[in-house]
Amino acid sequence: MIGTSKVTPRTSWGFVIAAVVVFGSRAAWAQAPDKPTSEKEAAAAPAVPGTTVAQAEAAPPPAPPPPAPQPAAPPVAAVPPPADSTAGTVTAAPTTPTPDFKKINVGVGMRVGGAFTSSTTSSGINDSSLDEIYVEPRFSGDIAPMFAWQANFQGSIPTGAPGGMSTAGSNGSGVFNASASILDLIAKFEPHPGFHLWAGRLLVASDRSNFSGPWFMSPWKYPGFYASPLVQANGPVGPKQGFQGRNNGATVWGEFLNAKLKYYAGVFDLNDSGVSPLFTGRVNICLIGSESGFYHSSTYYGAQDIVAIGLGAQYQKNAEVDATGAAANLSNQMADLLAEKNFGAGGVATFEAQYYHFDANNVFGRKHAYYLLASWLMPTKLGVGKLQPLVRWQQATAQPVAMIGTPPSWKNFDAYLTYVIDDYFLRVSAGYSHGDVGTSPTSNAIFLGVQMQR
Repeated sequence: MIGTSKVTPRTSWGFVIAAVVVFGSRAAWAQAPDKPTSEKEAAAAPAVPGTTVAQAEAAPPPAPPPPAPQPAAPPVAAVPPPADSTAGTVTAAPTTPTPDFKKINVGVGMRVGGAFTSSTTSSGINDSSLDEIYVEPRFSGDIAPMFAWQANFQGSIPTGAPGGMSTAGSNGSGVFNASASILDLIAKFEPHPGFHLWAGRLLVASDRSNFSGPWFMSPWKYPGFYASPLVQANGPVGPKQGFQGRNNGATVWGEFLNAKLKYYAGVFDLNDSGVSPLFTGRVNICLIGSESGFYHSSTYYGAQDIVAIGLGAQYQKNAEVDATGAAANLSNQMADLLAEKNFGAGGVATFEAQYYHFDANNVFGRKHAYYLLASWLMPTKLGVGKLQPLVRWQQATAQPVAMIGTPPSWKNFDAYLTYVIDDYFLRVSAGYSHGDVGTSPTSNAIFLGVQMQR
């Protein structure tokens, strides 16, 4: 799950360019805008009227005087032409800014959300909590030509049992088990758009959802979280990743054809010499639009039309246990689709689909899982933002069990209404979720949340 601001995937930082143009005795200064420009033009100073030569009074009149000498052309890169020059425009030659290797880019993201939920004994909504208080400070920069770094951190206050239970005497205001830790710590070698090497602690290359995270997808809740206690304890149903979608390892990645084609090849679980490496890879193909950078988004809010297909796979030796208790290999395959179209006065329509196929020894006992999502962003503002209704269906089918058959599928239906004020950077969301894992009672929840980041 991504924790890095992107609207674009690794954010590029602009450099300010100033062009100075001096016109004779009427010198003027022009300051470059915040964003760099390829050229800067300034109007020339108005010409000074020519000198009139009086004629003699005697007759016949003398011959007209010879024309005044023309000013010599100024040398290249010398002083500007005089005020009576007929030159129209002086254009500054574009220059390539030099990266500032001492600059540190700073960003922050915050999510605060509440929930009204059903209990373990009733499907009625009878409990409430502030279930998400989370912040991510983010830092990055260039350290030398072709070398860069990134360090993101996370801080959260658990609000639900067991870690978030109020300690005795705290009157509900304690921060028992509050956490602060490193989220990403990445060293980057980037000699060419087609070849990047990122190493350290980073997102596992797998599916679009992990490259988008809750920060850059339309729903408030990350997919794959069903009402099963097994899921709540072990994270979302999906590819193998790690805490917050991260793991220790390295990824080689690159983009071609104007970012219409991207590849990822990673090796993870390198923090434990007692386990085999996790090999994971992904290919992302844009049939319409393009996606540059390491990260993805699951919506572009109409900034571009896009149709993108992603394919991924994972393999790890002896990472699971089969029915007899013997070591077994992990093997996952996945595919995802994002299609978004800006209809102008008709708003922005988004469709997203994700499919996972798991091996017979999947930790959740699932054989297949998928979700389907559709949303529509209103074309006009209502106040300071736009409304975006959304629906999502998730289902995970179980592996057959000998002598028992196939256990019930896990199902989840989500409906959201988001008030989009500034795309990913400021939005308020309200949603309803109904979950059914084949046991009684079913679960119901209403979510409210606000997301802010820069």
